[in-house]
Amino acid sequence: MHNNFKELAVAYVKQAVEEDSTRNYAKAFSLYINALPYFNTHLKYEKNSIIKETITQKFVEYLSRAEEIHIVVDDGGGGTTSNGDAIVASCTKSKPKNRGREGDD
Repeated sequence: MHNNFKELAVAYVKQAVEEDSTRNYAKAFSLYINALPYFNTHLKYEKNSIIKETITQKFVEYLSRAEEIHIVVDDGGGGTTSNGDAIVASCTKSKPKNRGREGDD
């Protein structure tokens, strides 16, 4: 049963990446956000620590990308404008290495 969660998450992410690459940021954001709960649910049932770590890394990567796109969408760049492209490009270049996750209690 838990494999179904991962498959659904991957399907959403594939669509999100496609929309992201065509600069349809509003749709890409929605798809990334829809994928995250499926990854999270799959992680609850995954027993293999290596697979769990890999999926966790991807989860963080997709969450970060969704946050970057959210900035563009909030600034009115949800379509295929060059302004939105510039914002997305600057976001991907300036990713913080630690988002304050360590040491949070």
